[in-house]
Amino acid sequence: MKPFVRVSLCQLFIMLYISRMVVNATYSSFGSNTNHLYYGFVAALLALPATALMVLPVYGAFVTSNGRTITDNGYDVFKKYGAVIAVVYGLYFLWVLINTLSRFNIMVTKVLNPSASVLVLSVAVVAASMYGAYKGIEALGRASTIIFVFIAIALIILLCALLPKADALNFIPVSADNTGDIIDIILNMLAKNSCIPAMAMLLPFAKGDCKKGIGIWVAGVYISTAIITAIIIAVMGDYLKTQVFPVYAVTAIASLGIAERLDGLFLGVWTAGMFVKVSLFIYLLSACVKRVFGEVISRWSILICGVVVFVSSMAISMTDGMFDLLYNNNIMLIFTMLTAVVIPIILIVANKITNR
Repeated sequence: MKPFVRVSLCQLFIMLYISRMVVNATYSSFGSNTNHLYYGFVAALLALPATALMVLPVYGAFVTSNGRTITDNGYDVFKKYGAVIAVVYGLYFLWVLINTLSRFNIMVTKVLNPSASVLVLSVAVVAASMYGAYKGIEALGRASTIIFVFIAIALIILLCALLPKADALNFIPVSADNTGDIIDIILNMLAKNSCIPAMAMLLPFAKGDCKKGIGIWVAGVYISTAIITAIIIAVMGDYLKTQVFPVYAVTAIASLGIAERLDGLFLGVWTAGMFVKVSLFIYLLSACVKRVFGEVISRWSILICGVVVFVSSMAISMTDGMFDLLYNNNIMLIFTMLTAVVIPIILIVANKITNR
């Protein structure tokens, strides 16, 4: 049965936009040098059409299944073997949750110190996110809209503070020799598109023109990324070579009026964004568990998932080997392409055969 409409299309894509930008805020591989960061600016513009193509299978599966979630569609087509699809998506959402909170822990460790801050903030984010997931998609949609307003205001304040410090001389031209680096960054960006598999579960819950919403979301994410990256380059220049987290670093040197540093503002809105993403993906994981095991187990899955994500992320943050595995871009890219492209294409073909 098609899910009842619980969120507007606007609320859905606000949740997904915040979830994607949270990843961008903690992205650190651009911090090695200015030239590499500039490649990120170019790569964001090129990743836009690539992501638009990447979304098509999810949208196609949604349309050919008459508005079913990807897990329900799997059961419709493959009967009891559809549980395999639900398990794959559940594992993917769990992987994303651990990845996201581990990144949060590492950034807090580098920025705030001492380690007690990490424990307190992680517990607060996970506890609040479990409550958000328990309240459901409708409550998350309303909360995300409010948080988005604060994020937009914070971004405007940061732009006003940073633009006077920008210097076009900090940009370095891109040549044909940089093609390999640009391709690597594009693949990294595509690997981080966890919101596309999330769409496969969420599109049936929204009312409106999904095609239009997807287009605005894709354009909004990558144009925002390109603009933010360009401002970071123009403001920081060679100083980026010493920064692990360039987005945070640029807020630390921003000032407006009597506020000499705006990094506190960044940490506040970023933590709110973390709440949205972690809540949303705990909800999605719970939905996968519910589809396989039933309603009673899914209620417990929210609590169990929160504990597993918290413990795993804290352990990974302190273990170099596990950290390298979790952040392996090739593994993330394969997992994302499987859930965003391969499985939806299989279901599109199966739906067409079944509907004949």
